Formats: sequence, C-alpha cells, structure tokens
Amino acid sequence: MTPKTKILIVSESPVLPTGIAETTRLIFGNLLDNHSDRYELHQIGLYHSLAVAEPKWPIYATKTVEGKDGETFLAPDDLHGQKTFQEIVSEVRPDIVFAFNDPQRLHHLCVDPNERPYKLILYLKTDGFPIPADAGRILNKADLILTMSDWSRSELLSCCPSIDPDKLDYLYSPADTSRFTPVSDVEKMDLRDALLPDWMPRNAFLLGWVGQNRWRKQVWILYKAIHYLRCGKYFVCSDCGGVSLFDWDPLEGCHLEQAKCVLESRPGYKYDACVHCGSGKIQSADPLGDIFLWLQMPHDDPLGDWPLHRLEHGFAVKRGEDVYYTEGCGLKAALAPTDMPTLYQLWDCLLYLSGGEGFGLPAWEAMCSALPVIYTTHSSHAEFLGMASAGLAVDGILQPEGKTGFWRMIADVPNAVEAVRKLYFDRELGRTLGSHGRSFVQQYSLKLQGELWHRIFQGRDRRVYPTGSRTRKWGDTPKRSNAGAKAKELGKSGCSAWS
Repeated sequence: MTPKTKILIVSESPVLPTGIAETTRLIFGNLLDNHSDRYELHQIGLYHSLAVAEPKWPIYATKTVEGKDGETFLAPDDLHGQKTFQEIVSEVRPDIVFAFNDPQRLHHLCVDPNERPYKLILYLKTDGFPIPADAGRILNKADLILTMSDWSRSELLSCCPSIDPDKLDYLYSPADTSRFTPVSDVEKMDLRDALLPDWMPRNAFLLGWVGQNRWRKQVWILYKAIHYLRCGKYFVCSDCGGVSLFDWDPLEGCHLEQAKCVLESRPGYKYDACVHCGSGKIQSADPLGDIFLWLQMPHDDPLGDWPLHRLEHGFAVKRGEDVYYTEGCGLKAALAPTDMPTLYQLWDCLLYLSGGEGFGLPAWEAMCSALPVIYTTHSSHAEFLGMASAGLAVDGILQPEGKTGFWRMIADVPNAVEAVRKLYFDRELGRTLGSHGRSFVQQYSLKLQGELWHRIFQGRDRRVYPTGSRTRKWGDTPKRSNAGAKAKELGKSGCSAWS
C-alpha cells in the first residue's frame, strides 16, 4: 500500500470567514474528498478564533498571551507561526510544507533545501508593490512558488528579478461552481421576500460589497458613489455619456452647484459643460431612489480604517435608508460558508472598487453566481474579470499606502457612477456579463483545479520534483473572450502597466 503524502499547511485557520481561509478549505477539502487515501493533512492555523466552519483536519493554533485584564491575545512573536512551526514540524514530520500568505509573512519558513527533509511550496497572496528586491533571494529557497494570478507573478518578477523563473508560476483559486450558483428572476424575488428588510423595496437595484474596512479596500468610495446615485447631483453628457459631479462639501453638507472654491473640479469650472469632452450637451441626472448599497462588512471592527458612522455622516447617507449592513455580521459573528451564496443571489451587481487584491475571492464568487461586477482596473481581480468580460471596469489613480508604500488604486467616482447607470438602465447587459463570468470560471472548477493541486503534491507536474513529467504549464492561456485580450496583455507586462 502506498504511504500517504503528509502535508503541513501553514495558513489562516480554515474555520475563519476570510478569503485565505476559504481558499484553503477549497483546495484541501477537495483533496480529501477525492483522494483521501493519498493524503494526511495537518495545519498550523493562524488567527484561529472566530469559527464559521468545521475543520476537516487537525489544527494547531498559534501561541497566545494573557493581558492584564485576563483577556487572551495572539502572541506577537508567533503571529505567523514562527514558534509553533518549529514545534509542529518536528512532531508531524511532513513530506510537504504548504504555506499560503503574503510574501513578507513567510520568510521564517524559507530554509535552504539541504537543511530540511520536506518540500516547501509557497502560495503567495501578492496585492501590492514595491516588494523589496532582497525578498527574491529568500523566496528562492522554496521548491515551488505559486502566485494567485499572472498579474501577481509578473509583479513579483519585476520587483524581485532574482527569483528563479523556473520555480515561479501562478494558479487561480478553485471556483466553487456547485455552491455558488445563479438563480432565476422568480427565485431571486422569493429570496428577497424572505430576506430583505421591511424598508427595502423588493424590486430594488442592489449593489453588493464583500470585504473588510481596510485602507487597501477603499470602502469610503462606496459611500460616495451611492450618495451621488441616490441624490442625482451630477450631469450626464449626451455626446460621450460621461458623468460630471457637482462638488460635495461635507462640512456644509451641500453640493456646490456654483463653485465658490475649488474642491475636486478643475479651477474655473462652472458646471456648464462635460468635464470629459467639453460638450455643452449635458442633462441633469434624476435621483435613482431604488438603488441601495448592501455591505457584507463588520460594522464594529475596532481595526477599521474608517469610522463607518463618519463615512455615513460625511456623505449624507443613512443606515436603513441608503445603505444596509448584513444582519449579524460583526467582529464576533459572520455568515457561514454555506450562507454566502445567498448574498450574491440577492444582489444585482457586485460593486468591487477595491484598491488592491491578492486575488479577489468575492469577485470570483460573483462570477460563479453569474453576477456582474463593477471593478477597479488594478491587481489580480482585474485580470480574470477582464479576461472573462464579466463586468465593467472603473479607472482611477494609484496612491501609495502610508505605512507600506504599496500602491493602491483610488477609483474614479464619476466612472463608477457611469458603470452603475449602464447596468441599471440595461438589465440585459448585466445578465450577459454575468453569463460570461459563469462560463469563464467553469474552467477552474473545484474538480479541475483540485486535480492540478493533486498532481503538484504528487510531484508529477514540476521539475523541482524528481519523478514524472509536466503535462500542463500553469501559465498556459485558457479559452477566453476577445474582450479580455487587453487585460491579459497588461497582466503580462508587470505592475506598472495597470496604472
């Protein structure tokens, strides 16, 4: 009998409601479902706390410390498993260590091959640049380095040219097309009858968001966009279709329809012409009172980068009138993985104006659900959404993050308003884009991606393993729509091309 391949996973605990945890569940849950006789799994579970799922393999939590008031905290010196790994690796004696995280959080695992008895596979969530060039020398100690997109792979190579390209490739997250499925219009209305709050009309046009309140997510733009959509304080150009906003003064709580000072508009602008093409053929927009923003985001997160009540006040939007937070979603409560598909089935569009993503699992799940996505043209999610022609792209500017210097996209709000209006007034367009997304992700189903991971772990598809031969290079181009050719070209040319 062939002995089982023993894998030690170092990743966020699979019980958590995070993208990394969900991807970990998909990869290894599928592995056990289809090849349980071939694998023995163990995991060092980072941030092992709030549980929304039952683990299917043993979890070893990282160390904790007790505060003065008796409250328990994660130990700062073991936050990424630095200490726990040394203990567990000698106990488990794995054949493979699979580490899934941001590159800077994996350095402690990067040991020379001749100093360890196991193969080291790194699965990198790269969502920003610059990455220190010296990181390449450290990451090279792994046997195999995989990123979550071609964009991330190109970004990593451009920032760390010392990385051995023969060790580097990319592999998308599995697409759970069985759990995330589209519904008919009748089924959607039935769900809305059961789940929408009393104040929200059943025929509303719902913009959804899934994510945390973090700087790189740029959630404040969502509040600004819904403000303009619902109040209608902007012009629409009859020639180019562009949107020109009336400046909003958050201190006075009013729009400056005749600017007394320059806020966002160019100096001397008189609100008498399109800011994009200069045409005088402009029309005042009507308020779209049946558009609402639904946020799947903890509203009580003490680490949130924006106080949500301040955003609501600053952009004159109200809970229970303009925006809605998923009931029960908070710091110590979240939806179970089995409940997440229902959100996408309730919505009309995913408004995904994130500043940067290592992959962008909510957009991936939306595509599985045949839900169109309005998205920023920066980082990994723009790659697969563009290739699939599964949504409408929104441009913006790149701005460096204060603490890290990572570049994040600040979405252009007029462009976002234009995109929402296109889907609002052309529902068939939304269905077409959603269908494109659903068709695209079928190429990356749990079954297909699961077999790719199985081949990797069995040493049959990479030259770093001594046996077998490669039957497919992960970077091979799958079938895709012509509309995505530009996105693919940008993805191959490095991170600066997305600016």
